[in-house]
Amino acid sequence: MNLYIIRHADAGNPKQWQIDDAARPLSALGQKQAGALGEAFKRQGIVLQAVVSSPLVRTRQTAEGIMAALGIAGEPTFSELLEPGAMRPRKLSNELAELKVDSVAIVGHDPDMPNYLCWLLGLEQRQLYLEKSAVACVRTGKEPDKGEGTLGWLVTPEWFV
Repeated sequence: MNLYIIRHADAGNPKQWQIDDAARPLSALGQKQAGALGEAFKRQGIVLQAVVSSPLVRTRQTAEGIMAALGIAGEPTFSELLEPGAMRPRKLSNELAELKVDSVAIVGHDPDMPNYLCWLLGLEQRQLYLEKSAVACVRTGKEPDKGEGTLGWLVTPEWFV
């Protein structure tokens, strides 16, 4: 399985957001980043068979921007395990395996996405960092597991925006 682990695109300064943080949308820059990431996937010939996202607005919008650029209809699949602080790596891996696909993008938050990336690669937590809108491609078996992933590549938004 090819897993594309994505931290949501820019959503502005959370300290300037007065309402429930779950409702915080992407900024104009974030919208541009999400679309550009989808366009970069398209240029590289990456075909996503599934897109799984945290249900929070900024992650959903990131996933939708990627899907729109790739011409994928519908909505992403939502997983509560991708909400901030809800990450359970083994449970998430089981959910992903149940999709029975070879290529899936997951869109979540910091520090959960980098920590899941480290778990897959067999590294200590916090050894890798994903900035907003960064993506890492990890190759795993049919059922992603701790330490069994291989990092294919990791890029920051500067590479595709």
